[in-house]
Amino acid sequence: MTMANDEQAGFWSAMASTWVELEDRLEEVAGPPGRMAMERLALRPGQRVVDLGCGTGRTTAELASRVSPGGEAVGVDIAPGMLDRGRERAKGLGLANVDFRQADVQVHDLGEGAFDAAYSRFGVMFFRDPAAAFGNVRRALRPGAILSFVCWQTVFDNEWMLIPGAAAMSVLGGVPPVPSPEEPGPFSLADRNRIRTVLAAAGFDQVEVSPRSDQLVIEEALIPEVSRTSSRVGFVGEALKDADDETRERVVTAIEEAWRARVEDGALHATRGFHLVSARA
Repeated sequence: MTMANDEQAGFWSAMASTWVELEDRLEEVAGPPGRMAMERLALRPGQRVVDLGCGTGRTTAELASRVSPGGEAVGVDIAPGMLDRGRERAKGLGLANVDFRQADVQVHDLGEGAFDAAYSRFGVMFFRDPAAAFGNVRRALRPGAILSFVCWQTVFDNEWMLIPGAAAMSVLGGVPPVPSPEEPGPFSLADRNRIRTVLAAAGFDQVEVSPRSDQLVIEEALIPEVSRTSSRVGFVGEALKDADDETRERVVTAIEEAWRARVEDGALHATRGFHLVSARA
């Protein structure tokens, strides 16, 4: 029997208010890869699509607009605070074809053959049992339906995470709290072979994994804000969760200095490495 993902539920519920507050800054990192994964679905009006780990619902709203009229987008997330923001967003946009559900994708009954497509933007790396979770998603898809998602490559392929992490550790000492490749976390699907193995075990075929890499370009003037954001999310945020204000400020200063050392022509450049993944049910 598949276990519920209680640890991640607790983590993301606690993280929700920070995520909502920082969502515009985080969008700059996740947005372009996410759009590439969405294009692969080639959605049409009238279809039903599920958004796995939908967060604050920005992607769910976009999916809803792509399947209207007549279609529906269902956003699923483990953290109620994220979904509240999603509902608020859908209401503000006047979207009637969006539904948000608080659910653990590993164990929640999403329905049998209920969807024409499944999508995720950096939301599928946090499953305790990925084969079970993707198996559950496959059951919710009609035969021939497409799953399309984007996930991170290793931390070394993502300087936008690596540099703040290294700067933080220079202050804090010790080893960064990065989960092992088999555990839930941003890099749990960094290995292409693991993605293929997990999706095959879940009953998907025609699995395609396309590694992509580009550069995040951030204006020099934004470095203080970006440094503060970097200190509140990911493994730096986790390492600082019990830290005092003085330690936090020292870490932010170290991150800022590390970023400034990389400025060229008024901007800093950091690699962003991700996998575009698609498969058929």
